[in-house]
Amino acid sequence: MNKQQEPRLRFNGFTDAWEEKVLGEVTEYLSDGTHFSPKSQNGEYKYITSKNIRNSGLDLSDVSYISAEEHQEIYKRCSVKFGDLLLTKDGASTGNCCINFLDEEFSLLSSVAVLRPKQKKHNANFLCQVLQSPIGQNEIKGSMAGQAITRITLEKLRAYKFNFPLYEEQTHLGLFFRRLDSLIAESRAVLEKSRQLKKAMLAKMFPTNGEKIPKIRFKGFKGEWESRKLGEISDFAKGKGLSKSSIDSNGNTPCILYGELYTKYDCYINKVFSSTNEKIENPILTKSNDVLLPTSDVTPNGLAKACSIYFDDIVLGGDILVIRSTEMFGLFFAHYVESNPFMIIEKATGTTVFHIYEKDLRDIVLLLPSYEEQTAIGNFFRQLDETIALQSAEVEKLNQLKKGLLAAMLV
Repeated sequence: MNKQQEPRLRFNGFTDAWEEKVLGEVTEYLSDGTHFSPKSQNGEYKYITSKNIRNSGLDLSDVSYISAEEHQEIYKRCSVKFGDLLLTKDGASTGNCCINFLDEEFSLLSSVAVLRPKQKKHNANFLCQVLQSPIGQNEIKGSMAGQAITRITLEKLRAYKFNFPLYEEQTHLGLFFRRLDSLIAESRAVLEKSRQLKKAMLAKMFPTNGEKIPKIRFKGFKGEWESRKLGEISDFAKGKGLSKSSIDSNGNTPCILYGELYTKYDCYINKVFSSTNEKIENPILTKSNDVLLPTSDVTPNGLAKACSIYFDDIVLGGDILVIRSTEMFGLFFAHYVESNPFMIIEKATGTTVFHIYEKDLRDIVLLLPSYEEQTAIGNFFRQLDETIALQSAEVEKLNQLKKGLLAAMLV
């Protein structure tokens, strides 16, 4: 018997020590797919490659197919069964692992390994969690080699050492984490549905293709939206004088740095995260309803980021452009930019670093409804953004819960 250990957290009734074993010892079958690319690109059999392996399961949204003749040749070498583990062993996604729940024959490329635990001795769900855990990923990443494409060999895979409890405890742990993964998947699906809803509403609640009336509109609002130049309805200012070294967690003055528009804020700012004690001569201070844009980025697309702020007197650092208007609801404009980022992108100049300037933004032509309708639209997306933020936080909470449980329940 090899080295024995036990985890910090266990289900009641399990007291036996865990035993260190190599993968080759706990699997009855370990192989990989074909090392030759099939000639056929159409057929009746799925052809699974590394792009289809996700930790959440098989992703068949972009699956390839091959002929029955080529499939039979590949399947003779590598016969995947229902319940086997599939592990990516080549390329950027090396280490992705899932259980095969397809109850049909399919072919594998060599970038994917198939592992079949010994029946009634080792549990596939448990082994999958071990391979996905930091313990498993450290083993995998530490054994990768190669120049253009990094990979792990079957020989190294067979030699991986992990700790295993008895079969019954493996089964309990595998089922527990499988149920937790289902909760995480459900939460992600809800989040993705909300994100898709927002994407659809952005496309329909702002006029497009030369139209002056949106496809979807709140009741009580009528008439065409009015064309206005941004420079005719707005005042502009630019932040100055702050850097990362200016940030002080004990500072008395709330502030926003240019980079934080990307890392900390979405379309509206209802909480300021940074502060400073640095004294700035004639600082640029916000007013509620201002819209903040970054003025430089390494890509033109990065400049199409607008954040509406709800606070007065926040100090703004350099490379932040302030757009201030009494005729435009800030949150409406922030989502207007999100719905049509090209209005900003086409104004960008530069080669390695791109910039936008006030003089160019002034010429942007907007379609504006009444201020009341702007407010209704802006608040609708604010509520949707808040829902998305809560759902995103729930997904992160579950991910952190799983991370903590893996650390406590595996050794």
